[in-house]
Amino acid sequence: MSRIIMLVPLNENINLTTITSSLIYLISKRKKNIFGKSCFYFSLISNLMDKTRLVMKKYFFKNIISLENIDFSKQYFNSKKYHMLVNQVIEQCYHQKDSDGLILIQGINKNQHVYADQINYEVSQNINAEVIFIEYLKAWSVENINEKEHQIKIFLKFYKYKNIAGFIFDNLNSPFIQKKYNFIEKLNILYSYKKNKNILKIEKDIFLKSMCFPVLTCIPWNKNLFRPSVIEICNFLNANIIDVKNIKNFIIKKIIIFNQNNNNIKNCNYSLFLVCFSYLEVFFYEFFIKSKKNKIIGIILTGISKFTKNILYFIKCLKNKNIPILYINTDIITTLSKLQKFNCDINYYNKTYLNKIFKYISSHFQDINFNTFINKTINNKKYSPKKFCFYLKILSKKNIKRIILPEAYEPRILKAAEISNDLGIAECILLGNEKKIFQIASDKGINLSKNIKIIEPNLIRENYISRLIELRKHKGMTEFSAVSQLQDNTVLATLILEANKVDGLVSGSINTTANTIRPALQIIKTNPVYSLVSSIFFMLFPQEVLIYGDCAINVDPTAEELAEIAIQSANSAKIFGIEPRIAMLSYSSGHSGIGFQVEKVRNATAIVRLKQPNLIIEGPIQYDAAISRHISQLKLPNSSISGSANIFIFPDLNSGNITYKAVQRSMDLICIGPMLQGLRKPVNDLSRGASIDDIVYTIALTAIQS
Repeated sequence: MSRIIMLVPLNENINLTTITSSLIYLISKRKKNIFGKSCFYFSLISNLMDKTRLVMKKYFFKNIISLENIDFSKQYFNSKKYHMLVNQVIEQCYHQKDSDGLILIQGINKNQHVYADQINYEVSQNINAEVIFIEYLKAWSVENINEKEHQIKIFLKFYKYKNIAGFIFDNLNSPFIQKKYNFIEKLNILYSYKKNKNILKIEKDIFLKSMCFPVLTCIPWNKNLFRPSVIEICNFLNANIIDVKNIKNFIIKKIIIFNQNNNNIKNCNYSLFLVCFSYLEVFFYEFFIKSKKNKIIGIILTGISKFTKNILYFIKCLKNKNIPILYINTDIITTLSKLQKFNCDINYYNKTYLNKIFKYISSHFQDINFNTFINKTINNKKYSPKKFCFYLKILSKKNIKRIILPEAYEPRILKAAEISNDLGIAECILLGNEKKIFQIASDKGINLSKNIKIIEPNLIRENYISRLIELRKHKGMTEFSAVSQLQDNTVLATLILEANKVDGLVSGSINTTANTIRPALQIIKTNPVYSLVSSIFFMLFPQEVLIYGDCAINVDPTAEELAEIAIQSANSAKIFGIEPRIAMLSYSSGHSGIGFQVEKVRNATAIVRLKQPNLIIEGPIQYDAAISRHISQLKLPNSSISGSANIFIFPDLNSGNITYKAVQRSMDLICIGPMLQGLRKPVNDLSRGASIDDIVYTIALTAIQS
């Protein structure tokens, strides 16, 4: 099983490419992969924007498998396209889940998307990634550390990440963090940079232990790694270049604009000059005839639209002196304005320099105990809502099932059938008049595929009269009453299911729960293993999927019935890969309260433990103690679920139905269900307020059940 680690930048002032590339460098240099057999990488920005991918292609391509980037940079947060991209991330990770290695994901930066924090959070939580946050730190001082700790506390209070591996603090003591500088200002600061010796320092070990969150390492800013090259400037300006030997090694320390008023500039060694083509002759005379001691690193000739013999002559002379010459048709002011926006965090064109920076940064990763980090227990038992929905689709596709939909004149049903068919979730069968169905679909802009089978009910009703009489003869069913009941398409669809001509049934978008369930109980009947039929809802909370039962069928179950509902719910959870941790809900936790309802829940819990001793169950327990580890320790310190319940069994229909609707509507949750349990064949009821997504996922549930 592959581990997923996501690097999440918390600030624009983060050298995300260097951190990611250095981690990849460390992995690629190890003889034995510390994370497993293979390492996969992808980012949340386009391939063209991703500089880490550029580095990988040049130097690490053989060691690291590069997956296709999924670009969030141009998508508005929470749009339909955005949610499609989140599903693509889940799918890409799913396809590598059995590769026994590492999936390394580079998050999106704030300068790439205004909603970067929200995107990184939602993506990481939906794939259960272990998150490494990357943040800057101005200085190794008490004041700056306290300020940063306060900022992070606020951030983590708002974004409740599940699996935090730790923090990497970058750019420690960098002079560029105080405010935003343009490129030329950065060069000038660098040229005169001196360490501030007056900062009150604290010991590193004290710092690491004092933080309320895990700190993996701190990377001090290194002046020697700030090395913009002539070739990078050329590529950034999209300028033409007259090449010279070893141009990748030409590193700039200063940029000077040359004109006739400053032709006696001193200290211009390793400078890049901006020179208007009309001043080229004067420039050549001042720096190469009059003075021969200057070590000019390069020249940008501006305003050149065509070459004259004079310009060509001086260019030839400069080339003979092994000086790179860039030429561009924009004027000096325009060129300078663009140049000020250049960001030179890393020189991607000099392998020697890259090795140096990667060795420097990865050396600070040596402080991380990777063995402890790798072997720590990660809670991967929780499904995020999108991941759960993705697995529903995956599981339903394994064996395509035939699902009958008797409410074929409802537009939501038709749209859900279209989506289910397109995704390969199920083979949907519509019960109704073909001409009327296609007319409704056309009016609503629904493109029904020819693969969707339509059964005309009036042509087959009489085929099921005798079977209905046989099944209900003990209740005095006559031919007249059978003909009358078969006018109801739900009854007819239930008989088609009973005859094994379809695999499952979904109804209830325009009918009551009773109209869906009554025919199922009368015709399909209860599975011999169980004594009753119950229901569960899958509540898709932002961070995980919880199961509520029974909120639709049993009004006031006895202790024995409540125990069976709990066992049915646990068995259903296992079908969908959820490890059941059951909370038998009450207004009392443990022995804090007394009363008939509390005793009923206590007895039900005891019955479950007797019948299914391997199930993790607690009851009676209040909802807050079942969902919160902190409250659980206060109310039930020895609880077997310790505030981590994922199945909640309500003591009666009144409390269950009120709770699920209140939570669903107050939090605007997708709520899948009710899914019926205990029938011989799968029949599932829809809420009359069900959305198209609700219907699609209920179709998928039914297909998986069958």
